[in-house]
Amino acid sequence: MQTAQPPIPRPLYDIIILGASGFTGKYVVKEALKFLNAPSSPLKTLALAGRSREKLVKTLQWAAHPSSPPNDVSVIIADTTDLPSLSSLSNQTKLLLNCVGPYRIHGEPVVAACASSGCDYLDITGEPEFMEEMEAKYHEKAMETGSLIVSACGFDSIPAEMGVMFNTRQWVAPAVPNHVTAYVSLESDKRIVGNFATYESAVLGVANMDKLQQLRRSRPKKPRPVVSDHSTFLFVVDILVFHGLSGTLVCCRIRMLFGFSRYLRILWCPCLI
Repeated sequence: MQTAQPPIPRPLYDIIILGASGFTGKYVVKEALKFLNAPSSPLKTLALAGRSREKLVKTLQWAAHPSSPPNDVSVIIADTTDLPSLSSLSNQTKLLLNCVGPYRIHGEPVVAACASSGCDYLDITGEPEFMEEMEAKYHEKAMETGSLIVSACGFDSIPAEMGVMFNTRQWVAPAVPNHVTAYVSLESDKRIVGNFATYESAVLGVANMDKLQQLRRSRPKKPRPVVSDHSTFLFVVDILVFHGLSGTLVCCRIRMLFGFSRYLRILWCPCLI
């Protein structure tokens, strides 16, 4: 006679934000509080995680201002170098939102913990090598546990992806676009600045381009159809080059969603001012 298996405990939180007290994390917290317990929002339980309880509490106060910080948002101590703490996080939440970068340094232990536990994972990286290496290492494990690993949900990718996806849906199958040129227009009353971790990620990305190329060469090659060259003359005043990696990131996502990135050449450089 078989004994009944104990029920799997439900996660305590809908979302845990890891790195919540960092430059980006605090703005993520501020946005999350707008949806916490809102009538039509699925976000009912939230926790903040990081290395310093004091900084996390201050972040919660800053994000809630001018209102008082909500009493039902938990604070959890965790560190990307402390694997048991990451395992504990991934077993307490439905989604772990990782704001700790550079991801090539701090990201893999978090992905590994989520893939192992079945917790969903989300980040805002713009680092193609990290994304592609995590896919190569943890895709099968994530499939086994039901973990959804989603990277690059930030400025470097989402605007470009939405534009490319809209474009592709205007075509009648089996036709697909083979060339996309993307632009972004920025408007701000203040100076547009970045933080140190973003700069560090960019420097490390350039310094390790050879590793990314080695990773891509090691993966199975798919046949590529012959497509004609595209040439367009475009004259725009006040245009700068945006040294982002959106073309690479979009191709990764399009390949996963539609399976035809080998047809698609994305040119993503200009930034309209």
